[in-house]
Amino acid sequence: MKAFHFDFNTAFYRMDYLEKFIRDLRDWGYDTLLWELEDFVRWETIPAVNECDSISKAEVKKLLDHARSCGMKNIPLLQCLGHCEYVLKHREYSHLADTPGKWSPYCPSKKETGKFLQQLINEYLTIFEDSPVFHLGCDEVWQLGEVCPECKRRIAAGERARLMAEHINFLAGMIRNAGKRPMIWADMLLIYPEMAVMLDKDIIMADWRYELRNDREKLWLWDEKGGFLTDESGITPEMRQDFGEFLYSGNQLNIHYTTDFLKAQGFEVICAGASSCFPDNFLLGNAANHIHNCCTMMKKGMENLGYLQTSWSVHLFFYELQPAIEMVRPADDRSAVMDEYTEKYFGIRGKEFFDALDLLAPRVLFSGAESTGCGKAVKEAAPGMIRRKLQEFHEAGILTGELEKARQLRQDFAAAVKKLDSIRQNIRKGEPLFDLYILAAQALLNRAEFAILAASEFLGKTHDIDRQKVKCELLRLSQSYLTEYRKRQTPLHADRMVHTAFGTLLEYLG
Repeated sequence: MKAFHFDFNTAFYRMDYLEKFIRDLRDWGYDTLLWELEDFVRWETIPAVNECDSISKAEVKKLLDHARSCGMKNIPLLQCLGHCEYVLKHREYSHLADTPGKWSPYCPSKKETGKFLQQLINEYLTIFEDSPVFHLGCDEVWQLGEVCPECKRRIAAGERARLMAEHINFLAGMIRNAGKRPMIWADMLLIYPEMAVMLDKDIIMADWRYELRNDREKLWLWDEKGGFLTDESGITPEMRQDFGEFLYSGNQLNIHYTTDFLKAQGFEVICAGASSCFPDNFLLGNAANHIHNCCTMMKKGMENLGYLQTSWSVHLFFYELQPAIEMVRPADDRSAVMDEYTEKYFGIRGKEFFDALDLLAPRVLFSGAESTGCGKAVKEAAPGMIRRKLQEFHEAGILTGELEKARQLRQDFAAAVKKLDSIRQNIRKGEPLFDLYILAAQALLNRAEFAILAASEFLGKTHDIDRQKVKCELLRLSQSYLTEYRKRQTPLHADRMVHTAFGTLLEYLG
């Protein structure tokens, strides 16, 4: 299996754009599509969630039919524990949350939760009748047991893993009864490995890791805060106890120990990499790193059930600026893969181009969606968000450091703009695509200048930024991005994306 993950949490794509992109994915060797639809579709079970530009189920069926005509299988992804803010933030469904009114998972202790999810799953099944697999989500469940008395009681008794496992097995039974295989993200099992003996073995585990690279001997060690990347010195005693025999391959660290552990527990595993993920800025991701990661994960995936390419739309930048989507392959020579990309699209070698993109990879202040007040749970930032964030960063003691970082990144981004402008003079084709990279570089340079301006003003420090020039450039960039987003997104969501990326900054400048 070589699957691509559509994430509609933040982006509502135009039908014509999706149909063309599906054909591109077919040409790049994908055979499966994973559809995380959320409120992109008008669901009868959750009418309060529907957006005014949500599409009908008939339109979804048209997309699925188009994918099938391209030789693709379709798999639905319905989040059934965590990452359900798009449902639980609405008053009509907040009683299903563990912590009503806050970022929260579904409460697995409430009978109403099971009945509700059964109804929603059944509605999904009406348009995914021939799907062989149903993905139930269940990743990053951080807030479980904060309010619900029964969840708190069981967690206090050491039953957090069993509480989640029972919920997942209950859901998996629904999927099994529909004649399909259940799938979940594997991270919660890897944080609580005792779940391995509790979960039904026919559940497919999607082992996602977006930092791993074969050229770096570092492991991802999961913990209750998410986890961390480390060399051998960071391996904890608990990790050695839980995963000891899998942490090494011969005398070397086994960066794929999680996949091998899951397989040894009797699960089938699909490996997932990312062409867009945290901590990408929302104008341009870390392209070279993503290519390394995706090729690494795909190579391991080919030893198992397959590979899943994720791309998280909360990071806002276009699919066209995520070369890992097209270039992922089970290859060790990443420089050859990068050369292949630039030769195909621009008629040049890859090193100088990707070196320029490396300069643009870091986040600068206000270049991540959550720093401008948006994210998976909130699609539109409240007025005055930049001032509130400046105060929040100051109170956290990080604003001065972010200002110094912005000053350095201003130089790096300016160097990248200059380098890309120089490379463009030598490309032999692909000017429109290349100009999207230049546009992103210009936007990041402008973002660094805005960050210096805003942070300096808040801290009462001197700066050399011309406020009017920053504002004029923001206006130009916002119009350029609106043009590009409208080629890909529904009108409302194109406007929302531009407001997320540029509107909050323009509001601050007045």
